[in-house]
Amino acid sequence: MKIIYLCSKMMKASYIKSITFVAIVLILLLQTLWSVNVYSLMQKQLFQQITDVFNMSVNKELMDRWALVVDSTSNDVIGVVEDDYEKGIFVGPELIYQEFLIKRGSPISLHTLDVIFHTETVKQNIYVPFIINRLNPQTGEVLETTSKNNSGKLRGALASTIIPIRLDDSEGVQVLLISPYRRVFRNMVFVLLLSAVILLFVAYVFFSLVQSFFKEHKIRRLQSDFSHALIHDMATPLQTIFQINVLLGNEKYVTNIEKRNKGLEVAQQQIINLQALADRILTVARAEQLQLVPVLEVMNINEMIHELIDKFLLQGKKEIIFTANFVPENIYVSADRTMLTNAVSNLIDNCVKYSGQTVHIIIECVLKENGLYISIKDDGYGISDKDQRIIFAKFERGPAVKRQEAKGFGLGLTYVKSVAEAHRGTVNLHSKQGEGTVFELFIPFK
Repeated sequence: MKIIYLCSKMMKASYIKSITFVAIVLILLLQTLWSVNVYSLMQKQLFQQITDVFNMSVNKELMDRWALVVDSTSNDVIGVVEDDYEKGIFVGPELIYQEFLIKRGSPISLHTLDVIFHTETVKQNIYVPFIINRLNPQTGEVLETTSKNNSGKLRGALASTIIPIRLDDSEGVQVLLISPYRRVFRNMVFVLLLSAVILLFVAYVFFSLVQSFFKEHKIRRLQSDFSHALIHDMATPLQTIFQINVLLGNEKYVTNIEKRNKGLEVAQQQIINLQALADRILTVARAEQLQLVPVLEVMNINEMIHELIDKFLLQGKKEIIFTANFVPENIYVSADRTMLTNAVSNLIDNCVKYSGQTVHIIIECVLKENGLYISIKDDGYGISDKDQRIIFAKFERGPAVKRQEAKGFGLGLTYVKSVAEAHRGTVNLHSKQGEGTVFELFIPFK
């Protein structure tokens, strides 16, 4: 059954990882498609803007030449294009004027057109390098250009539509934008930043949901384990106490002083075990709430420490050697007795769990001007740097405990931290693998 459960767990984890990967890929794909569409739209907008400005520039250059050349009536213009009208060719007035001026010896000036176009683009806040070509629209042959290499051809350039300047469509002018993508990306800066923010937000939300799912799954599993462990741990001592109670009702058993005392001793030990179990349940409940309000009272730290030492020695789970040092010899502080006792008990219990069959625990209590310092040191396995970063988090347990399958739910140190914070104090950890661990609990004066 355990193997089936582990396989099922692995399949679920793999399934979730696959979904996560596919979701991320889809998000990136959609984001990429959106960016490409935005780029295409921006490029079309730039193309239309450039085409409109270029048309206006060509007309301005035409009007400048017209003002210098034409000194006759409109009949002169009509005479120039009379043959074309007879052929059924109908064109706009701008093209008629261009044909008239060319035949009068005043062809289009690319230099003048270059100056006009540059001026107009600056007015439109379009700062993109360009060249202007006069070419044959039918063959694509460049007849004249403002390009320095005199080829009039550039790779990656954005070309406007060709504006005809001859009635027979043998000549036209065209503007080519050099490296237009720079302008497009410049216009897309805000869009790209917004896209990046949205992508990061979606990724954060998605990973948060996945993390929340795993955390919830872990809590459900621990709750189930806790219920089973609780039932088992309660059933065993209760059954033992019940059996002893039955035996104490037996007259033969009662008259045997040695057996009676042994039975009472066992019953007492089982009651202690039930009390320890109750403490564990209380720890779980308080760790879930994490909202502790201390009830302060003056307490003797020496007595509390010695009571805890007696408690752990009585359990007899391991060979424990305690050394207790107090500065001064008798320490009295104002704190919540139950909270502080349980917190120190959890620290000692942690030292026991993270050790071999024999452990030496040194407890030092020092009263200073700012508060009480309780240091608990062991010579156990130690805790790695990685585990130290998460050891105070809920449901986190050290690998040494996991290897030994020691009982616990990863809530003890969380409870200690919450007790320290409830007293406006701190709890610190110093450890090195193979050299033991030191916990330092600080309770300040109010």
